[in-house]
Order: sequence, then structure tokens, then C-alpha cells
Amino acid sequence: MKVLSDAEHHLIRYGISEPGQIDLETIAWTMGAKVRFRQLESCEAKITGVQDKAIITVDDRFGARRARFSLAHEIGHWKKHRNQILTCAKQDIGSVNGRAKAKEREADRYAAQLIMPRFMFLPRMRDTRRPSFVTIDELAETFDVSRKATALRFIDLSPRETMLICYGPKGRKWFRRSPSWPEGWMPRKNHDPDTGVMELLFGGEAAAPRAHLYPASGFFGHYQAADFNVYAHSMLSGARSQPEHREVLTLVYPETVDMFLSASQSQRW
Repeated sequence: MKVLSDAEHHLIRYGISEPGQIDLETIAWTMGAKVRFRQLESCEAKITGVQDKAIITVDDRFGARRARFSLAHEIGHWKKHRNQILTCAKQDIGSVNGRAKAKEREADRYAAQLIMPRFMFLPRMRDTRRPSFVTIDELAETFDVSRKATALRFIDLSPRETMLICYGPKGRKWFRRSPSWPEGWMPRKNHDPDTGVMELLFGGEAAAPRAHLYPASGFFGHYQAADFNVYAHSMLSGARSQPEHREVLTLVYPETVDMFLSASQSQRW
């Protein structure tokens, strides 16, 4: 049985058992933090606290769901880094490129556990054997979180081998693998023209409604990739009108686990 996180303990303590009951302003208030929404010039959110009282300020110009995650992120700072003055730029909140500071990663982790707690999220995860953004978007709607944040949480809790890859116009930006995904299978840094990612990035094609089968070599540079296929489903991450700022999220999972079994056997030999 998984141990409950601090964030989940707090929800259970106040009898919160459904996603719609997760009122972040009220939760912040129970922790001694007052929330206000206003325009900020140099950051997206900040928290200032003394002893057991704090003020959290969030700039909500970037969308309601983004502001919601930012607020949860600042609550995480108040829980984990109390009595420090912290300002969080847009690149600090929800960063997955590996360069985020340890405190920011810790606050992000707390935020995900607070607004998408395991004990609520897992029972609502369906089609885990064939994940797609249909499921991701349903979860995003239920928990009132962005597609990207929901997809990351889905990957972290996925019981099967699944990977989330983010592409920009210049190639792969970052990726996240599920706990069971083998470390030896790393995604390629460049786009493959036959995977449909480039068409989405540059606006030439609509997103597919479900996952399709592709050669694994279109996404991975592993020496055995040409021998296997993967299912992949790609969608734009948020609405980005300028092509140079577009991002595409791609969910990938193997057609068969033999793809990984074969690789591990050959490594033993």
C-alpha cells in the first residue's frame, strides 16, 4: 500500500474526498495563508510569510487552470519552505526540463499531489493499457488542471510502460517516463517526419482523435527500435498562436512488451 503524501493527508484531514471539493483558497487559509490575485511584473506567483502567516499572490492572466496550479505550487512552498520569500517565474512552475531548482521541483510535486491526489486520481484512470489524450483530457476536466500537468501525473502513476515526450520546433524539449519504462530506451532529439509531430507543430494537420501505430524508430534511437512498433498519440499543449512557441505532447507506449524484453535479454548476453 502506498504511503499518503503530506498533501493527501491534509485533504483527508478536512474530509475532502472528491475533486470538486479541492478549494485551494480555502486549503491555503487552513494553513494560515491568504490568497490574492493580481498582476505581477517580474514573476507569475509569489509567497511572503512570517511565522505562521503568509500572503500568496498569483497572476491569473495566463489562464484559470495555470493559475490554479501556480496557487497549489505556492501552497507547496508554504508547506515545505516556510518563512522564506520566494518568487516564481513562469519557467519555475511546472518545469520538467531538468534545470529547475530543487525547491521548485518539490513545490511542483506537492502541487500535483494536492490537486490530483493519488487516492482520487487512480480510480479515475481508465484505458491504462492503451492511454490517449481522450483519457488525459477527461481527467484534466475532472481535476480542473491543464493537459500538460494531467499528462505528467498520469505518467507518474501509470501501471504500464508509458512515455510522455514534449516537442518544440527545434526538436525534443523534454520527456517523462513511467516508473516501469526501461532507462535504455531514450527518445530521439529530432523530429521524425513520419510521426505527424511536425505537422501539428507547424499547423498543417489536425490532431488525431486516438493513438496510431508507428515504427518505434520514429521516436527512439535504440539499436533494436527498427524491429518494433509503438502506439503514439500527439496533441498540442495549450493554445499557441505563434508557431515558434508551439509545443506538442506525445504519449507513447509499446505495441508489445517484447520490445523491452528482447532488449533486456540481449543485454544479459
